[in-house]
Amino acid sequence: MTSRRRWMGPKHGIARGVAVYGSAIDRSDTIDGTLPDSGRLKSWSHSHGVVIADEPAGLGALDEHLDEWFANPARHERVDLGNEVGIHLGNVIIKNVVGAHWKVWPSGHPVIVLATGRDMDVIAMVDDRLKNSGSSLTSIYASASST
Repeated sequence: MTSRRRWMGPKHGIARGVAVYGSAIDRSDTIDGTLPDSGRLKSWSHSHGVVIADEPAGLGALDEHLDEWFANPARHERVDLGNEVGIHLGNVIIKNVVGAHWKVWPSGHPVIVLATGRDMDVIAMVDDRLKNSGSSLTSIYASASST
């Protein structure tokens, strides 16, 4: 008899940063449409002259200002910045990349699924962009649109 171990990881562990929960009876792992944002990103961007739209063209301007926001110690919500920008980037991808949609891992963490079936954890990718100088928002978008 072979015992199966369930490895804890991003799909099955505790959701990081953002979690989506719903009824256990109607639970589907896909989300129709976009995820709502809290409005803090749009408010901040408006006050800094950055236009936030659900278009890929706006990602470059937003990317230029992310380091400024993340580096400001007076911004208490900077912890949530990766979540906010990740949701925004994910919404841009699903609105502009054919076949892309939100999916919820068993942990409750939302990810983008591309038409190829590949999962993209855009929230973790944005967090990596902020904390470790990872890929730019435009590069992440390009990766999603080229597959």
